[in-house]
Amino acid sequence: MPACKPDTLVFRTFLVALAAAALMAAASHAATAKEPSSFRYWDASDTAAAPRTLTDMGLYAGAPGPKAKLIPQAFHFEVNSPLWSDDAKKQRWVLVPPGKSIGFREKDDYWDYPDSTVFIKQFAIDTITGDSTSRVLWETRVLVNRKEVVDSAKGIFTDKWWGLTYKWDPDQKEARLVPAKGLSATIRVWPKGTKQAAVMKKWVFPSRGQCDHCHQSADYDGIHGRSILGFFTAQLNRPHPDSAVINQLDYFFTKGLLHGQKPYPWDYAPRWRSIDDNTASLDVRARSYIAANCSGCHGVRGMNSGAAQGRDLNYDFHAMEPQMEFRYKTISYGFGMDTLAPFFYPKNDPANPDHLDSLSIVPGLVVPGYPEKSALLFRQRVRNTRPDDFDADRNQMPPMASFEVNQPATALIEKWIKEMPVPIKLPLYLRKPRGADAGDGIALRGLRLSFDARALPANAPITMAGLDGRQVSLRRLAAGEYSLPQGLPKGLYLIRVGSRKTLRYLF
Repeated sequence: MPACKPDTLVFRTFLVALAAAALMAAASHAATAKEPSSFRYWDASDTAAAPRTLTDMGLYAGAPGPKAKLIPQAFHFEVNSPLWSDDAKKQRWVLVPPGKSIGFREKDDYWDYPDSTVFIKQFAIDTITGDSTSRVLWETRVLVNRKEVVDSAKGIFTDKWWGLTYKWDPDQKEARLVPAKGLSATIRVWPKGTKQAAVMKKWVFPSRGQCDHCHQSADYDGIHGRSILGFFTAQLNRPHPDSAVINQLDYFFTKGLLHGQKPYPWDYAPRWRSIDDNTASLDVRARSYIAANCSGCHGVRGMNSGAAQGRDLNYDFHAMEPQMEFRYKTISYGFGMDTLAPFFYPKNDPANPDHLDSLSIVPGLVVPGYPEKSALLFRQRVRNTRPDDFDADRNQMPPMASFEVNQPATALIEKWIKEMPVPIKLPLYLRKPRGADAGDGIALRGLRLSFDARALPANAPITMAGLDGRQVSLRRLAAGEYSLPQGLPKGLYLIRVGSRKTLRYLF
């Protein structure tokens, strides 16, 4: 047999490799042909059509399980300050239909979810506390958006979120849809290791009604951005969970999940912090935890049930109502508050002219220096036999989905209240600012200060000062637009435009 020429040998080698690659591809296709190729979208309002298992939903590229990966269309994300869920370990994903993306409006942190947007939250439990090798999948919650017409003539729609919850089988191979009324269950855990006694951990798989209770929407902009409680700037502004070198929000814009005007730079965009993030101050960590666990109801854009009872725990700086001084708020008598010591209003207290030199049985939300008198801490340390028992005299907060006290968080809140200054003496012009409140007319976003020239005089004198009275140098960019100096300390500032004033927080 004659020897092959070098170029002929290379060509034959190439053909053999090409054929081998084709065979491998065919084998791979044959192995995955029966696996779900994409997510199965369905009419969320048709509850009978809801997938009965996560396999039916097409959520996984292969078979479900602890090590299985979700389909590529699912974007993994994490939040800065998670909602307390009795120490369950959580993972989160979001999917949008092909060719769609989530709209973002930077000026007020508004998120426009396309129809059929899907959020997934997976709960796992360490059966031996602190041992991740004992972790088991326990629950997967799914929220599906369906746009509903509010005013067809004006093109106004609202988001209606349909919630489903799935319980994982003991063998961890499948998760199955629980009944619409929800489900109560227990799981055996060892809080102090297997050499100590086990306990039965209580758990509630939420009903469809409970899903709707927390994830409401309405026909106005404000509440849309909070119908998904953890998906907004202050929670998402952090390193991406799968790549710490890139900001999570930047990553989502790059990948096309988000579109719109993004805040820049991210260092000056709102950012909450976890209770164990020691790079942040005690104050920021405490307020972030309160915001994640309380302001979803008791905030400017909170759910109707909580907002109707007060917005005292707001930490929403995009809404331009920081309400930083909620420590002087009082709450209604009841809910076990009689166990708190009466609050004494000192004589000639200008903040409380109706309670001069008297004792009051109305408890304080936060009493600086006295955590044992602060209703905020008390309510977090109370746990009802049934978490959703709203009529209980000792009403816990948050009211649902928790049987256990978050000990590290309540210890942090206790320290925060104990170390809280009582009260801060501000410069006179800060303590008694004159003029009308500017309200939403003034915005402080990053190193940019702006005000609405339609509501405020475009050429009005403008000043900005910290709580220590120190003036901030402002550089005028255009009518109603100013830049702040680099390296400006983050905190609360008083801003005046003409005769109008307001407090704004710089992150």
